[in-house]
Amino acid sequence: MAIHTGISVPRPPLLQRITPRQWFLTDVALSALFLVGGFVSLSVGNHGKDHPHHVVLLATALCIATLPIALRRRYPIPVLVVVTGALAAATALGQGFGGVPAVALALYIVATQYERRISVTALCIVEGVLLASLGIAAIVHATDGNDTSNIILAGAAWFVGDSVRARRAYVAGLAAQSEERQRREVERAEQSIAEERLQIARELHDIVAHSLSVIAIQSGVGGHVLDLQPEEARKALAAVEMTSRSALEDLRRVLGVLRRDEADGPSLTPAPGIDDIDELLKQFRSAGVEVDFQLSGQRLELAPSLDLSVYRIVQEALTNVTKHARGAPATVHIHFEDRAVTVTVFDEGFYYPNSGDSMPRVEDEAQAHHGIIGMRERAAVFGGSLTAGPRQEGGFEVCARLPLKPTSQ
Repeated sequence: MAIHTGISVPRPPLLQRITPRQWFLTDVALSALFLVGGFVSLSVGNHGKDHPHHVVLLATALCIATLPIALRRRYPIPVLVVVTGALAAATALGQGFGGVPAVALALYIVATQYERRISVTALCIVEGVLLASLGIAAIVHATDGNDTSNIILAGAAWFVGDSVRARRAYVAGLAAQSEERQRREVERAEQSIAEERLQIARELHDIVAHSLSVIAIQSGVGGHVLDLQPEEARKALAAVEMTSRSALEDLRRVLGVLRRDEADGPSLTPAPGIDDIDELLKQFRSAGVEVDFQLSGQRLELAPSLDLSVYRIVQEALTNVTKHARGAPATVHIHFEDRAVTVTVFDEGFYYPNSGDSMPRVEDEAQAHHGIIGMRERAAVFGGSLTAGPRQEGGFEVCARLPLKPTSQ
């Protein structure tokens, strides 16, 4: 079953919607722009004074420093090495291309894509190489060394890139936390639905199994004595009618939970509990099952869910008596302790180990009837335990021990 959280996904920012191909075309345009700007700066700065070979070297260095910018996102560190080497060579020749921020763009990508330890190392190497080239230019060409724009741009680009990387990591961490919270909410919702389904399945099984067992027995008795004992047949039909009406009321209550909207408010029909066991035993007695009821210990008020579970365990255990014990007398004993309530239901019938109607051991989960599994699950909900099996004295016994906490505490 799909779970919809109802959380709308916001549209990503513009920069995150740009495709890799669009970024590549942008870098190609930047490299071409820097190349043209560098040639303009080179032509204006030389005024035809330099030797032709010197101009060729500077033009070659300019191409090497600008064209690789188109590949800076795919090969960040190689592009940074090539661009830094070309700019250092041009600076050593006396032309630093200060108006072309190629090294800044290459170092920015390295700072955004690599951890700080690597990007700081790259920054130090770039700054060292550029400073060395300025020193060479000052010695060879007797310049004043005032073209430090690439050094400044490199430091600024690293700072911006490192900040962007840190923020991306922070945002990614927040997104991961949000996804984890949503995943846990979905898991809790699915678990709640599964528990509710299991509870409804238990209720339906207990109601239908009990009612149909009593109806089957009473209708069989009525059909058998219809001609010879019409009065007994009338009593059997009356018991069938009473059981049917009771089952319909219980089914309406359970199905009402499924149909009820949140705005309808809670159902006001009380769930059955220990106080209703006497009425339950009347139904079994009318079906021909002799049932003795014993209540011992200091009676405590139970939580509604625990009270219902005690009732359902008694109901299911007696239903199994009508199915498998062939009308044998049964005993229901509910004992209140300080911290637990014990429910024991046993019959005095004969246990057939190899019979298809025999009760399975609760330890054999693969063959256990749904009724015993349901009773065991009801006990496990409260941290209790349930055992079921043949008695040494004969018959079959179901014993459940349910830890309790008085509602007044």
